[in-house]
Amino acid sequence: MVKRVISTELGTERRCTKCNEYWPEDSEFFYSSNGKIQQPCKACYCELPSRKARKANQVKVQRIKVPLHRPANISLRANA
Repeated sequence: MVKRVISTELGTERRCTKCNEYWPEDSEFFYSSNGKIQQPCKACYCELPSRKARKANQVKVQRIKVPLHRPANISLRANA
């Protein structure tokens, strides 16, 4: 069985569940929620199919998004 956390001369390192590589246990390599380190590492998290689909959908929505409000008429406000 492979250890999840190891101690090295660089400090504590955690194994990613996707790529099975050890990375320093800090916010540079892992996301955290409620003070706990989340799996997988940030690089593998960005490669998840759900994240790729969400990013592709955001680009599509931004292209078709129409403003729901009219721009403010500055000249009318200046006269008031």
